[in-house]
Amino acid sequence: MSMRTSLREWAKENKVWEPKTWRIFLEKDLVPFYKQAYTLNALHEFLKSEKICGKSSLADIEDETLKNKIRVAIYGGVEPNKDFSTSFAKFMYDNFGICAENAPSFEESIKHYESWGDGIKVSINPNSWVNSIPIGNLVDELKSLIQRFCDKLNIKLSEISIQESYPYHPFKVIEPDTLLPQAGEKPEKLVSLINEFKQKALDLSIGVNPFTTFVFYSRTIPLVALMRFLDLNEDDSSEVEKIAKLANFLGLKAYSMIDQREVSLPTKSPDKVILLLTSNSLSYKILELRDYLEKINPTIKQVHENMIKQAINQIYITFEPWKDYEPIFSAIRDIMKDEYGCELVVSQGRIEKITNGYSRGYWKYREIELHSKIWLRDFLIKISPIVSAGIVRFSYSMTQLEFHPLAKEWIDKVIENEGKA
Repeated sequence: MSMRTSLREWAKENKVWEPKTWRIFLEKDLVPFYKQAYTLNALHEFLKSEKICGKSSLADIEDETLKNKIRVAIYGGVEPNKDFSTSFAKFMYDNFGICAENAPSFEESIKHYESWGDGIKVSINPNSWVNSIPIGNLVDELKSLIQRFCDKLNIKLSEISIQESYPYHPFKVIEPDTLLPQAGEKPEKLVSLINEFKQKALDLSIGVNPFTTFVFYSRTIPLVALMRFLDLNEDDSSEVEKIAKLANFLGLKAYSMIDQREVSLPTKSPDKVILLLTSNSLSYKILELRDYLEKINPTIKQVHENMIKQAINQIYITFEPWKDYEPIFSAIRDIMKDEYGCELVVSQGRIEKITNGYSRGYWKYREIELHSKIWLRDFLIKISPIVSAGIVRFSYSMTQLEFHPLAKEWIDKVIENEGKA
């Protein structure tokens, strides 16, 4: 989706400032994803259990049906003198790590089974796809996030078909062993689950899902910039109240861009306030999913990179008067030769210096004094579109900036066009 057009229309049309709008995200996106993750984790735990890995050998598994299924998981689809890279056994090794004798590779696992048959001990190699996510942590994170939404929306887990107490399983549970095929059966159920899980991860990603994209867009933004984005009147107290409700729901805190102190919402001076992402907030927890999503489906990282590249080409900002802004951008470009970050030194609301933070041993402290003292408020409002797009982000405060590697291209364009980008 386009960060500046379709997202804006979606946010206005769906009244994103209304908490009830977010129930759609909870029920249509988070809960289905949780159910998929829960089922895959249950299968992973089942494969590691005493019923299987706790036995001294595959032959010692009492349940004949289960024994046959585990045999298929370890050796299914492998035929002499044929490529076994597309076998079901390779699929299970790559995704869940199930193997013979704790083998360090799939080839070694096959050799063990061919030598010892059901005498092998079933093991789980940690270098698997589910372990790389890691799936258990994802289930915990999703459950915690879902509970937060329920608390804010004043609904119970049971209303969204999740058990109220530990282990918080979905009402419709898929028994792990039913996902494993018998000899001669196609593993359609398990393959479909994994494919749907990867697709859901993509559907939840920033730049694809409107809710997560909006959270990313609004994570650090001047209050007036957000109000204008949503076509809300900053001079109307009832409209400012809508943003206050949204900020409270997402866990964004309001700070003065003059003295950098926290302020209460709603405010009578929206043009002087910036909303900042805070740790452990609802927004923060939603954005924390990104690392999990990229491990589930690596294409997601490229989707995010493409979104930033698209933003560089679509966002147009004019920095006027350029003679006042030019020293800031020249200083930032100079610092970016060695480091992708800088700190704005502010006095009485104006930017006086730009530094590279502090010495870390491999680069020295640098400080560039500015002769034209731009208001911090004006600068932050100007750069808000590129912050929202992810080209620049705030590290610990509104004066500590970190730059995406692609930011250099944008900064060069600003300087070359004398303030127009």
